[in-house]
Amino acid sequence: MVELMLLATIMVSLGYRFAQALMLATMFLPVLLAMKFFLPQIKIERHLNKIIGVGCLFLSFLVMVYLLLMLCHSWMMSYEDQMPSVLLNPVFLVLILTILFVVDTAIGKQLDKHCDKAPSSITFISERKNVTLLTEQILYVESNDTETWVHTLDGERYRNKTSISQWEQILEDGFLRIHRSFLVNTQQISQVNNDCIMLGEISIPISRKYKEVVAAKFATTTL
Repeated sequence: MVELMLLATIMVSLGYRFAQALMLATMFLPVLLAMKFFLPQIKIERHLNKIIGVGCLFLSFLVMVYLLLMLCHSWMMSYEDQMPSVLLNPVFLVLILTILFVVDTAIGKQLDKHCDKAPSSITFISERKNVTLLTEQILYVESNDTETWVHTLDGERYRNKTSISQWEQILEDGFLRIHRSFLVNTQQISQVNNDCIMLGEISIPISRKYKEVVAAKFATTTL
């Protein structure tokens, strides 16, 4: 609502009545929802490909908001009333969309800190079948050459073709990379040693590359 009111205020300054300005402001919401859904889907590891992917998405968002604004303007106004030139400026629209996305993301993170979140789940393919697990059921993910193994709390394991780097991005909070081949559930760590961590009775090695990350996470002095 705060974002809508700010956008409506901008539209009023461009000559629209408040009701018209509020209607135009709502045209940004479908684009914002599309940004929140599609941008996190970019999991490409090559930096150049990621830049190209984000650029193509922003171009799509820009076209979408152009069409929505033009349709809304033409529906509310007479044929002689031209849309303000600033609303046809791609730099202005990209700036508005970026600000909306950043503010919305920041607000969402603050709400997550103060609200109980429902258990999250993830669906992936293993042995040509769809498997759905609660993320809290995953004990650790192990990379094995061209495939990964997802190990669960109940002792099951599932083979998958998604790289461990992609798993790291998908699981994010609550999981920690401690080795090029291991990603562990931090809620299940029972002990942190000099060169390994314990997940109950299971020992997982900590590589030299990730020792500082583990030390910072658990504020240990023995690593």
